[in-house]
Amino acid sequence: MAVAQAASEFLHYLERSRLLSPEQISEAASKLEVRDDDAVVPLAKKFVKAGYLTRLQASRLLEGHYRGFFLDNYCIEEILGSGGMGWVYIARDMQTDEQVALKMLCEKNENDVGLLTRFRLEADAGMMLDHQAIVKTRKIGRTTGLYGDVHYAVMDCFKGIGIDELVALGGPVKSSLACHIMSFAAAGLHHAHNRGLIHRDVKPSNILVDTHSNGRIIDFGLSLASQADQGDEFSLAMIFGHDCLGTADYIAPEQSKDSFNIDPRADVYGLGATFYFMLTGKVMFPERRTRLQKILAQQNEEPPRAGELVSDIPPAVERILNRMIAKDPDARYRTAKGVCLAMQRHAKPTRLRFDFQQILDRRYAIAQQRFQMLNEQARETVRQTTLSDCTLDSKATRPPESVVDTDVSRDTDVKLS
Repeated sequence: MAVAQAASEFLHYLERSRLLSPEQISEAASKLEVRDDDAVVPLAKKFVKAGYLTRLQASRLLEGHYRGFFLDNYCIEEILGSGGMGWVYIARDMQTDEQVALKMLCEKNENDVGLLTRFRLEADAGMMLDHQAIVKTRKIGRTTGLYGDVHYAVMDCFKGIGIDELVALGGPVKSSLACHIMSFAAAGLHHAHNRGLIHRDVKPSNILVDTHSNGRIIDFGLSLASQADQGDEFSLAMIFGHDCLGTADYIAPEQSKDSFNIDPRADVYGLGATFYFMLTGKVMFPERRTRLQKILAQQNEEPPRAGELVSDIPPAVERILNRMIAKDPDARYRTAKGVCLAMQRHAKPTRLRFDFQQILDRRYAIAQQRFQMLNEQARETVRQTTLSDCTLDSKATRPPESVVDTDVSRDTDVKLS
């Protein structure tokens, strides 16, 4: 892989990328006073600081990559997140000039029947849902890339922080704020349940929160499992364990025994386990390390009382929590709507203040680590040429600030439909 060693090479890759027109490149070079002997990394920093390129784009150009910035009508700008299935990018719709979230199945997974099934199920489910507390899926597509078919989904670009990130940065969440966020999540789940969908993977990383403390649910990749054909069920079971779909720290006892025959109360449990994590900063069974140990604990053990871990949780709020995480489904709230109404009595919207670019920096660092693990042979080249977290003055090397103000936010009403 060729890498940019001089300003002229960097500008050559930039022109071939089509991210900027020749006229725009010429204008930028003049404005930034680019010289042929400029060091390439400082030059890339100039282009990013001036807004001509995003950090991801500049990094890829430095590595010698000038392809892969465009997918159908979308221009990829930043990494929004990464996971086991693939990558989520912030992209710009070139027809509307609107930012969207573009989720792409990782190249190594494009021939994996199981993960392709989950990706397709998530996209299909997302197209069925339209609610203010759910990140909306606008379009699903498939196009031909350099190495074969590329599967992707286009979603609203919701600039929020995951509950897992919120707790990691600021510790346990105050009960009134946690109740407000949970009321949104419960309303979104109620909307999905009314359309015959069970999420099956409610957890902190699948609930995003914006600066007005309003929540959005993502990742409905397991919600159509009970409606999938036998081949799909087999593929999913092969990935996640026979008849056990979900995340062990948040899975309902009955779901761990039979994930295909459950009702909304399983999601109520997952939401309750997430609520516990928000209030205490801990999962319910932190001492259990393996997946099997966690599942057995969900089935047979009671977690430490949240009120014993955090002293200022109101008794009424702890009663709501305990009802949500009851082992017996019959002892829980029957519907997510019931959870929402119970939460609203104790909820107080609070303005969250966080630097979203710092959040992106942090996610970018994680994505880079994943990328390097997937490309062991290119590790040395990536280390020497990619724009590291420090190279572009990223703040990912220290935790972003997450400050909670006392201002009542706007847009805090949620619909139950």
